[in-house]
Parts: sequence; C-alpha cells; structure tokens
Amino acid sequence: MLLILMVLILPALMYILPAYYHFPPPMRFAGDKWYNPYQTADKNHWQLANFHMHSRAWGGLTDGAENKDHQVYDTYRKNGFGSVSISNYQSINKLYKDSAFYIPAYEHGYGIYKNHHLCLGAHKVIWYDLPYGQTIHHKQYIINRLRPTTEIISINHPSFFKGFKPEDFTKLTGYDFIETLNGFRNSVPHWDSALSAGRPALILANDDMHDINNVDEIGRRFTVINSPTNSRADIVASLKSGNAFGVYYQGEEGETLHQKNRQFALLPVVESVSITGDSLTVKLDTSAFEVRFFGQGGQLLQKDNHVKRASYKLKPDDTFVRIVLLFPTRTNTEGLQFFLNPVMRSADGSLPAMPVVKVDLVKTWFSRIGLSILAIGLFWIVLRLRRRRRKKIQA
Repeated sequence: MLLILMVLILPALMYILPAYYHFPPPMRFAGDKWYNPYQTADKNHWQLANFHMHSRAWGGLTDGAENKDHQVYDTYRKNGFGSVSISNYQSINKLYKDSAFYIPAYEHGYGIYKNHHLCLGAHKVIWYDLPYGQTIHHKQYIINRLRPTTEIISINHPSFFKGFKPEDFTKLTGYDFIETLNGFRNSVPHWDSALSAGRPALILANDDMHDINNVDEIGRRFTVINSPTNSRADIVASLKSGNAFGVYYQGEEGETLHQKNRQFALLPVVESVSITGDSLTVKLDTSAFEVRFFGQGGQLLQKDNHVKRASYKLKPDDTFVRIVLLFPTRTNTEGLQFFLNPVMRSADGSLPAMPVVKVDLVKTWFSRIGLSILAIGLFWIVLRLRRRRRKKIQA
C-alpha cells in the first residue's frame, strides 16, 4: 500500500515546478499588408510528408510494437512520401541518422489526457511531464520547457481525450504548429481559435500510424510541402514559412496500398496562391468540387463550385483567410480535402510573430512554496504510516 502511494505521489511532485503566466490577450492579425505563405511556391516542388508514426520502442511496451523501423520507412517511401520521420514516445529514432533527409523526432508526453507534442528537429528528449492533467499554465510551461530543445513544436491531436480545448489556443503561445488533421482526430476548431486570437499557428497533418500492416492507417492524413529537395534544411525551412498544406484523404473501404499509391501520384496540383490588389486567388491544375474560404472565427466567407480558379475579395475587416479545396474520389465527392495555411494581415508583409508570454513571479513562487510545503507534509504522513506499520509488525 505504501509503495503504491509513493508511486502515485512522486509524479505529483513535478507539479511544484510550473510557472504561472500573464498570457498576451487575444489580438487579431493587423496591418496594411498580407503575409502569403505560398508567394514563393513552385508548382513542380510539391512533395508528400508524414512526421507522426510509431515503430517498436521501449522493448515493445508502447503501441506500435509490431512495426519494424525499416518496414515503416520503406512502406511510406514506396507510397510516394519524400519526407518521413518516426516519432516514438519519448524516444528519437536513429534510423538513417546520417542521411540528408533525416529529421529527428519524438512524441513528447505520457499523461492521462494525451497532452502530446511532436518535437521535430529535436536534439534531446525532455522527460518532464505533468501526467495527471494540466491547466492552461501547465500547458504553457511544457511548451516553454520543450522550446530550446527542438526546431519545431507541434501540438498533437489537441481534441484527442480533450487534452486541449479550442479556448486554450486563445492564450497558448510559443509553439509552431497544430496537428489539425490526425488519423484519429481532426481539430479544425482549435486551429481557427488560435488564428482568430492572433497566434500564427501553421497546419500539420499526420497519420499517427500505429499498425503498419493496417492499410487504413497509412496515407489518411498527410502534409504536402513545397520544397526543392527532401533535405532536412529545405523541409524545415518550407514548413516554418507555411509553404505547405494538410491533406484529409478518405480512402475506399478495403483500398490497397497500390491503389492509394496511384491516387497519391495523381493528386491535384496547387499551381499558385496569390494576392493581387485586394484579390486572393488560388489556381489548380484540375477542377475542384468546391473551394471554400474561411476567416475570423472559422466563418465561411465564400464557396465556389467546380472551378480550377477561385478568387476572394479581401475585405478591410478580414484578419486572415484560409482555403479548403475539396476534390472527388471514385466514391465520395469530398473524399480528398486540402487545408491550406492562411494568408494573414501583417505590418510589413512577413509572417506575424507569436506573442510573448510573461511569467507571473508572485503567483509562481507562491504556488511553488505552497506545493512544496504540501509535499513535505505528505511525505511526513507516509513516514508516520510506515513507522506505525513497523511497530505493529514488531508487536
């Protein structure tokens, strides 16, 4: 009993460290100019990528135990994916670590409510986590702990287990991406909440594959990146600039990998996304079933049907506009969906910066001291119980 109590108490001690914050208030994107993440895109440089998948790790204790590293890489590369990273829990996979295309990654987090992060371009694993649930201050503290150790932080599947709520993203800052499209959960309201609060969160889409032998877990969500090569430097640069988009693919029941491969090889091409005057225009090489424009608060601004080219007139009160492209598959008129990164208002035409969060020193130290006293008290109680037990045994 005492051993169980100790095991439960020790992770709770990690709750002593987190800071409290003064969160920057929600601020809409503002400025006379627009940041267009696709202004340098080359229609011949689109390539498929997937950064959230699992292989055997930790002796087979984690989900993904049947997936061999080479099998995972080979399956994705054969299906047209130019950039692939295995992101096991709390472990950086080293396969192909000496290759130019290798991007080290891991999935951070082991708590009850799936507060997970993809650390892409990570150079070390951070073991600190808050496993029994997290307040908004805890969530920000984790982001701040991860920030110095990785090039990119993506908040994974925020709607999964309700680990993050859409309203969290009106406060959180300091991350780079939201995994808006995930093989198990989509989180579009969370993305719109962040953008509407002036957080320039970019989109990632990933399979979150756990069983390489299950064809339905492969190629259902992925990111398409505009990059001249699949080298780490080029891929990371394109991602950070937003020159990429997320894909939601609803395959047919029983669809084989060969059939998926043929589908991916014939993906519609986004030829350009441009802003001329007050017009935002997207051009495609094939007709979309529907083109949708969304803005502040996730509001649908306009939709066009059966077009290769669609334009939206930007209005003075527009703060960002993002585009969703819907294409038909053999069995579904909306079976293939592209979620583009938004164009955002900007003072100088560059990507708006993430707002800076400040530590509330008074609340932080009040909390740390109070929780430390509580922890000491709990240990004292445990010791007293242990002594009483020993006395009973000796008696």
